[in-house]
Amino acid sequence: MIKYKTVIGMKENEIFNMYFGIIEDPRCEANVIYPMVDILKLVMVAVLCGMDELDKIIDYGENKKEFLEKEFNIKAIPSKATLTRVMVMVNPKWLSLSIVGILNTLIKSNPSQIMLDGKAIKSTDAIKTIETMMNIVTAYTDTGISLGQITVDSKSNEIPAVKELIEMLNIEGMVVTADAMHCQKETAETIIKNKGDYVLQLKANQGNFYQDVYAMFDDKYINETDKDCEYEIFSTTEKGHGRIEKRTCYVLNEIEFFTDYIAEWKGLKKIFAVKREVEKDGKKTTETSCYLSSKNTTAENLLRYTRNHWKIESMHHILDVTYDEDRCKLLTQRAQENINIFRKMGVSVHKNYLQNKKQTVKSSMFNCLLNDKLLLTVIGNITILS
Repeated sequence: MIKYKTVIGMKENEIFNMYFGIIEDPRCEANVIYPMVDILKLVMVAVLCGMDELDKIIDYGENKKEFLEKEFNIKAIPSKATLTRVMVMVNPKWLSLSIVGILNTLIKSNPSQIMLDGKAIKSTDAIKTIETMMNIVTAYTDTGISLGQITVDSKSNEIPAVKELIEMLNIEGMVVTADAMHCQKETAETIIKNKGDYVLQLKANQGNFYQDVYAMFDDKYINETDKDCEYEIFSTTEKGHGRIEKRTCYVLNEIEFFTDYIAEWKGLKKIFAVKREVEKDGKKTTETSCYLSSKNTTAENLLRYTRNHWKIESMHHILDVTYDEDRCKLLTQRAQENINIFRKMGVSVHKNYLQNKKQTVKSSMFNCLLNDKLLLTVIGNITILS
């Protein structure tokens, strides 16, 4: 039989109070019945249980009053109107910084890679006064923490938003990865200026450079058995879900052929390609993508960076599938952005808990909704004693 014993609950609660306490409360102090910190803790706990719509958060709070007061010192549950007003008031940048502080304290991660990518949220209001999609550009680490985000009003505005996000973050010593949209000379220069390194997927709008690079990785030039091969090669093969996927990284040993282009791309040291060969149901598909990198490292590491970039796409997939983010209607974009920050925290906390466990994030959230002690375990407030 498993017994649970609360051992560090007060310490964890102090962490939440400290980081949420730095967020400014613009309400008149004399009229405040529900402290900002308590409201943010309520939202955090509810979202960890998969409740991310405002009425469901209130329902969760009403049904868990005793638990929330005992473990999180939340003494009263606000109305939906109060919760809505606070979610609109909170500055997303300060909330994001608070969440990063909490996660870094709880998880104690040491990231080495930052992935940048944008995601659209199609539904932003409940009264149909806002029809435009909201695009959120997120910086996500290889350890599963969202370091920051910027909201833009269109996909095309992601490029300057990425550069702004890079300037906001401490990327020194980190490898920054991004998809083909962000393969821009200015973006590469911004990363180098801020003492980071980049791995950027080369895209077709780079004209002759794009064509020349892809020509160097044409199948007729790639020969793994050639002793005089001009590529450093590293391969991995994965089997699962009825498919076999082989990934091979080919790194050019010499890039002097591209001298004219090297001068235009700040810090460029490696040009490489990743060939993906997938076999499923007797059918084979092949795809090759080329990349530019300022990181002077091995083919194995470069392949790992491109593979890790999938993690941010996985996080976005979880937001869509587990939280059904596109269907969550909120009154304003700011409220949606703030709830999005809490959703990402939920994904980070559950994925950290589920390491080496055969369980989905959605299942873990549902179990936390049913089992308060498990929720505390996931957060880190409980030691499990056999």
